[in-house]
Amino acid sequence: MTGSFAQFSLRVLIAIALVVCALLIWQLQSVLLLIFAAVVVAVVLDAFGNALRKLAPVPEGVSRLLAGILIASVLIGAALLFGRQISAQLSQLGDTLPPAWENFVDWAGPDRVESVIDDFAPDGTSLASMVQTMFGALTDALSGLVVAVLGGVYIAINPKTYHKGAITLLPQRARDRVDAASRETGKALRDWLLAQLISMLATFLVVYLGLTLLGVPSALALAILAGLFEFVPLLGPVLGAIPAVLIAGTVGIDTALWTIGFFIVWQQIEGNAVAPLAMKFAVEIPPAITLFCLLIFGVLFGLPGLLLGGPLTVLLWMTIKTLWVEPRASG
Repeated sequence: MTGSFAQFSLRVLIAIALVVCALLIWQLQSVLLLIFAAVVVAVVLDAFGNALRKLAPVPEGVSRLLAGILIASVLIGAALLFGRQISAQLSQLGDTLPPAWENFVDWAGPDRVESVIDDFAPDGTSLASMVQTMFGALTDALSGLVVAVLGGVYIAINPKTYHKGAITLLPQRARDRVDAASRETGKALRDWLLAQLISMLATFLVVYLGLTLLGVPSALALAILAGLFEFVPLLGPVLGAIPAVLIAGTVGIDTALWTIGFFIVWQQIEGNAVAPLAMKFAVEIPPAITLFCLLIFGVLFGLPGLLLGGPLTVLLWMTIKTLWVEPRASG
């Protein structure tokens, strides 16, 4: 009787501990997302560091540091060369988008647009407050990006220390299994990120050339937005095309239609040629699972969850695959 009561008490304590841990994780979700973003930055630095080590025999920490310096140098150099042009076009884009949206509302019909917004917006939420909330979330995301980059640099300098420390927190019987699974997950995440960077770069170049040929204003700024949105799987290409179509509408309906056609053609090429080539050596996740995971992360964590939805999906997919599916299949 005493043994049964002790087992029951232990199970109750475990259930309470799990609930407390879940509540703690929920309260710390923003911090945990920042930590994950730092890990993503560290994975990128590690990937570039591995590439540098193939060219020159240097220690791991030095190669990652050099990779960070090289990436920062490229970004700073691009800012110095094109910073004034990019700043001017972004400023012009900020001035042009509101009138472009008003033109679209006038063309589509205010009542129809308001009805669509009411279907997706919470009760009592106006378009202005939605835009203000979105820009506020974007500002917070950019601030968090600075912290994530700094954290990623610190992790990338000596990742083995953090990896070993995290594994040590687990029970002894689970350490080897989780260690092997985390290494496979890290490799899959690195390959996926490199594939996404290739797609982002290709999208930026093609969109810039296409919009320039079509005569769409602020082509460089719009191409930067399209390339950045490409990081978000499935939904990113649509989000990246919307500003370009709105700006093209200020030039004329023909330009807007040509812009829509251009993005449709490019997405077909990117989805059937560029993406498969870039993802050849990366993890492949069914599109439906990716879409539902993006929606879930977006609902749970807002804009940061949507922006990090791709790598979070890879992490979730590989963790379940390596810790649950493959062991059961082999057993």
